[in-house]
Amino acid sequence: MTDGTSTSAVDYALRRQQRALERKLERRRRLPLVIAVVMLGVVILAVLVEVAVGVGRVHPGVSVGGIAVGGMTPTQASVALEKALPSLVDKPVTVVFEDKDWTIDAADVGLGFNVDGHVESAMAVGRSGGVSEIVMDRLAAWFTGVDVQVRPSDQAPRMEALLARIAKGIDQPAVDAKVVIDGTKLAVEPSRSGRALVRDRAREMILSAMVSDSRKVKAPVKTVAPDVSIDEAEAAAKVASTMLSDSVLVTFGDREWRFAPERIATWLEFRRSDRLSAAVDSAAADPSVMSSGPAEVALVPVVSAEKLRQSVVPILGTKVGRPAKSARFTTANGRVSIIPSQEGIGPDLDALAADLTARLQDVSARRAVELRTTKAEPELTTAEAEAMGIKERISRFTTTYDPGNQSRVNNIHLLGDALDGKLIPPSGTFSFNGAVGERTAAKGYQEANAIVNGKLVPQLGGGICQVGTTLFNAVFESGLPVVERRNHSFYISHYPDGRDATVSWGGPDLKFKNDTEHWVLISVSYTSSSITIALYGTDPGYDVKAEKGPWTDFRDYPVEEVKDPTMPKGKRIVEDKGIRGRRITVTRTVYRNGEVVRTDRFVSVYKPKVEVVRVGTRPAEQSSEPTPTARP
Repeated sequence: MTDGTSTSAVDYALRRQQRALERKLERRRRLPLVIAVVMLGVVILAVLVEVAVGVGRVHPGVSVGGIAVGGMTPTQASVALEKALPSLVDKPVTVVFEDKDWTIDAADVGLGFNVDGHVESAMAVGRSGGVSEIVMDRLAAWFTGVDVQVRPSDQAPRMEALLARIAKGIDQPAVDAKVVIDGTKLAVEPSRSGRALVRDRAREMILSAMVSDSRKVKAPVKTVAPDVSIDEAEAAAKVASTMLSDSVLVTFGDREWRFAPERIATWLEFRRSDRLSAAVDSAAADPSVMSSGPAEVALVPVVSAEKLRQSVVPILGTKVGRPAKSARFTTANGRVSIIPSQEGIGPDLDALAADLTARLQDVSARRAVELRTTKAEPELTTAEAEAMGIKERISRFTTTYDPGNQSRVNNIHLLGDALDGKLIPPSGTFSFNGAVGERTAAKGYQEANAIVNGKLVPQLGGGICQVGTTLFNAVFESGLPVVERRNHSFYISHYPDGRDATVSWGGPDLKFKNDTEHWVLISVSYTSSSITIALYGTDPGYDVKAEKGPWTDFRDYPVEEVKDPTMPKGKRIVEDKGIRGRRITVTRTVYRNGEVVRTDRFVSVYKPKVEVVRVGTRPAEQSSEPTPTARP
């Protein structure tokens, strides 16, 4: 018993010593952690104390773009940045591409700085995020410093203009591969990749370079792929070759027209298609796979309906259907009426183009299509004409001329026919030259006296100013705005004083504007000795008052003597009477409901017209001959 008791006591003592040793070792292991916690607490306490002390100031060690603002209040930091930031952009930036370069100053892009935003970013250092983030940011500021990146801004219009200028020197469009047709021969022109400035990236790089030590930017450029590759064009050429392999027959009832490959070639155009297939190669190698329709390629040859219109319709002539007739206006005694429109029947060119495209690509089918017809709408329907508001006469004017001058009468009538029926839309501007076109012999115009360099000389289309003057006065009386008008070079007495108008192709024009809410119709009628031009529409209610000023600035005309050896010496005959130069102003006041709508002053300055005198030079001793009579 005694020995057993002694052993237990010894074990107990050993266990106590072991536990004491373990507690001692545990305290030693915890010591670094305790120290770390204590130190962290000290740091946090220091940070909190620093935060409390530095309230309202940028943390020490913080800078913006290298400009120290630590310890400053926001106001002080703003002043410092306002003063120092411009020094960052005192040198230009150079953008380079291959052998080209562009020098860019801050003003070129309207460079600026959001100072308040940068101050806010500086103040946020050590103040945003969780506690650990705040501590780390402040430690970094204390020991290594924190620099806030400068983010300059630009003025969008200036930057866009700059990038457009750079792109102009860099960009090259991609060139699609295409099929060229010469007669019935097909050739493929290869594609070429293009390039383009990456504008968004270039903007970022330019702005960054403006505030960095490196002032050179390599222009960011991307490759632009062509839409049509050479493989696609070659596949399309093979399809087109099938389409041109033989003639085609177009039938309509018992009529038929055969068109050779040379003609078919003029109908073709190549269009992009979204249909892509791995069968392109097999289709090109074996055209029979196209028997069910067009080959599935990215570029497809088709027959153009518009090209058919230009090429086939003249050949068909009037043998297919009947043409549509547009509604027409007729006028008489101040009243206007409408001749109704008529629908027509014509070739359905869209259907013909589709049928030809499918049939010409189908190697197994007979190369023949039947022409279908469709309804042909008139350019102006009766309903459209009725909606134009042309229901009454607004104004008219008549001038007279010598019926004996047949060439001049011919020209006046041709011009009247060209003007008759012309329509001016609301807010539209009418041009005499634009409506009548060039006066040529092919149109039937003949030579008649016209004013050239102050003289009356024979000229193709002589008499046009008679028509121009008549139209101007009709517009004058209507109250519509006159956009362009020029007087004759010299005064013509049988026109209203100061209310004449001259026009010539490539020179002066007569223009007026329809300021009403409805269309205006020009109606022309003529006889062998007079022409009348009237304007029809919906009367705008204008009341026109004209006031003619006095003649002023008279200038004598020069005299040109022409020697005539057939007349006795000293004999003088006035061949073309001179006219004095002068000036006059005509004022037109347009009223509506008693209120002045517009006041126009038409100033006419006439040059002196040269007087041409034939002077005899025949000596008295020569045999006498009949004295020529003066020409009218």
